[in-house]
Amino acid sequence: MKSDRGSMASKKTGKRSVTTQLSLAARGARTALSQRLALLDVYPGQDAVLLAIGEEDGISLRDLAERLSVRPPTITKTVTRLAAQGLVEKRLSNSDGRQNHAHLTERGAALVDAVGKSRKRVERDALKGFSNKERKTLRKLLERVTANLGNAAPAPAGSSSAAEDDD
Repeated sequence: MKSDRGSMASKKTGKRSVTTQLSLAARGARTALSQRLALLDVYPGQDAVLLAIGEEDGISLRDLAERLSVRPPTITKTVTRLAAQGLVEKRLSNSDGRQNHAHLTERGAALVDAVGKSRKRVERDALKGFSNKERKTLRKLLERVTANLGNAAPAPAGSSSAAEDDD
């Protein structure tokens, strides 16, 4: 008697825990975004930094770390790499010589739009076939899960919940 792998997989999928399914969805989204970012020569994690600097050019590295909910050394390392790629410039603060601020270069500013479009494309692909109501419900449920887990971080730079509700 032959077993149908497709139906076996779907039966197993129904028994996965919610957190397992969340992990699989997150991994799929990260992989899809990483592939799109690679076409732009942008590495995972750099996208959020570029978008945040695009929203507030000249942001201090300390404020950037806080906004993205990462440690300051992580931001320093990422901004240094982006500077080496010619996408960002680090400048000392005029008022406090101990603080660095991140500014997009012309090349970096040109990339911000493409990075944002890549993120939107991945989200559109992930939510294909979902109604606006389902999208809104999913977002609210995921926000609750995030809050329940104690990771209620601010929305990542470049995310626009209001704009997505209009789909």
